[in-house]
Amino acid sequence: MANGEGSEGETSGGASSGGTDTPAPMPHRHVDPAVAPSLLGGHRPVHRGRPRWSTVALVLVFASALTLYLLLRPGG
Repeated sequence: MANGEGSEGETSGGASSGGTDTPAPMPHRHVDPAVAPSLLGGHRPVHRGRPRWSTVALVLVFASALTLYLLLRPGG
């Protein structure tokens, strides 16, 4: 019984370590140069003009909600 267990361990150990230490090569993927810079944070022109009205509205809604919470919070 001990010989059977030992031979199984040697067989499975030899098969698992036989050249599988190196990882499989990764497949090469083509990256579209027109898309990749924008997805990876490439050089885009930065707009430093007036903010959009929706941005201003969201900031005002957030500031008013925070102010109301701080003034009317329970236990405060």
